[in-house]
Amino acid sequence: MEHAETHPGAAARTAGVLAALTHIDNVGFHGIATNLTGASPTIDRNWSALIRNARIAVAVIGWPTGIQAMAERFTAAADHLADTLDQRDTSIVAEPAKELHIAYHALSDAGWNYLAKTSGIPTEDNGHHH
Repeated sequence: MEHAETHPGAAARTAGVLAALTHIDNVGFHGIATNLTGASPTIDRNWSALIRNARIAVAVIGWPTGIQAMAERFTAAADHLADTLDQRDTSIVAEPAKELHIAYHALSDAGWNYLAKTSGIPTEDNGHHH
């Protein structure tokens, strides 16, 4: 485990990763994707702002090297879906919603595994399955 008193940069990174993951895990990406890829999609006017804020929460963090590409994929996918939602056209939202849903799970799973490893907690496959 990396201790704050000997690695202040590691402590700040850990806190940032924890904050970003906590934020994105509470946006509801699964529900958004399920709605937007379903038979009768509807667009909630709040989703664009929620997604843009999640993008900011992820973009502000200095992610560990092995996770940085996932964070970049997430921010690009979030930007794409938010822009698409702003068009208010349900016929074009399914693919961007799928893209962000996949990017979200990849980042969340990798981030929580990083935190577990950093804290010395052994991990197995604890990814989201659905």
